[in-house]
Amino acid sequence: MVRSARSSARSRRPFGSVAGALCGRLLGPGVAWLSILIAASLANGLEIAIAPASHRAIGASTAVFAALGLLAGHAWRRRLSLRERWLYRTAPVIAGASLLALLGAGTQQVDVLGHVLGFLAGLGVGWAYARRDIPRSRRRDLQVASGALAIVLLVFAWWLALVSRP
Repeated sequence: MVRSARSSARSRRPFGSVAGALCGRLLGPGVAWLSILIAASLANGLEIAIAPASHRAIGASTAVFAALGLLAGHAWRRRLSLRERWLYRTAPVIAGASLLALLGAGTQQVDVLGHVLGFLAGLGVGWAYARRDIPRSRRRDLQVASGALAIVLLVFAWWLALVSRP
C-alpha cells in the first residue's frame, strides 16, 4: 500500500506545479500562491472541525486541489454571464470535478476529504475573485508582498506545528 500511495503522490507533483503556474498566470505569482495557501488553510481548518479526532493527514495535496478549484471557480463565474447553454457555462466546474475524481482518490491513505475541501475552498476563492473582478495585477510590490506573506505564513504554520508537538 505504501508503494501505491507514493506513486499516487508522484503523479500529483507535476499537476500541482501546472495548477500553481496557471493560477500565477491568472492572478500573478505572489497573489496566486497566497490565495492557494489561504484556500488550503480554510479547507484544513474545516477538515479538522468535521473529521474524527483519529484522522491524520499531512502533505501539500490540499493546496494542489485548492489551486484547481481556484481556476475552476474563476472560469465558472466568468462564464455565468454568457448566453450559452448551462452545460457550457458550468464546464469549468465539471472539468475541475473530473480532475478531482481522477487525481484526488486512491488508496485508503489518500486524504480524500482534504482534497474535496481544498477544491471547494479554491472554488469559493476563485468565484469571489471573479465576482469582484480582481484582475491580475502586474504591480511588482503587490506580488512581492503577497508572496512574502505566503512564505511567512507557511513558516509560521510549520513552526507552530513543531512547537506544539506532544
